Amino acid sequence: MDITFFHFAALFFASITIYNLYSARKYGESYLPAVVGTMLLISLILLIILPCQYGCILFMLTGIFSLLNYKKILGIQKEKMKRFVGDSKDNDSLKLIDYFFGWKLLHRWNKKYGPKKASFINSTIMWVFGIAIAYLFIYIWPDTFENMRHSIFLIMTVVMIGFYWQNKRLLESLKNSNPAEE
Repeated sequence: MDITFFHFAALFFASITIYNLYSARKYGESYLPAVVGTMLLISLILLIILPCQYGCILFMLTGIFSLLNYKKILGIQKEKMKRFVGDSKDNDSLKLIDYFFGWKLLHRWNKKYGPKKASFINSTIMWVFGIAIAYLFIYIWPDTFENMRHSIFLIMTVVMIGFYWQNKRLLESLKNSNPAEE
């Protein structure tokens, strides 16, 4: 496999971990997302410097750890979304980053269309963005990703379906817990 891709992925997970540490310290949140990011970063570093099986084993352990802590992670996301909705003002202008990260756009769509449609629109946009990134990787590293394009499409579809259900449940629970918004 191409080492350059793993370096890029390690840099991505390092930046996500730093953001999660900053967020946990600033808002007094759980360090669980930072722990998962650190586990992914370590597994990528193991893939870079050691034989493949060590990194793959740690990736599997990270997946198991994440599944075992799914309810706790969902609760953390719900608290983040509640805090954001409480701090959010509807007349704030959207920045470019709001279209890709955060809940400002999702919150506005939720108010306008409801939880199902807002979650569907958000998941569809993220799916298209993910597929575009995947095909960019296929173009940049054809030896590594050319044979995986169908798997990438399937994985992105399954992940986005999961995001749809998770966001829909979060938005519905926020709407049910805050009837003053209706």
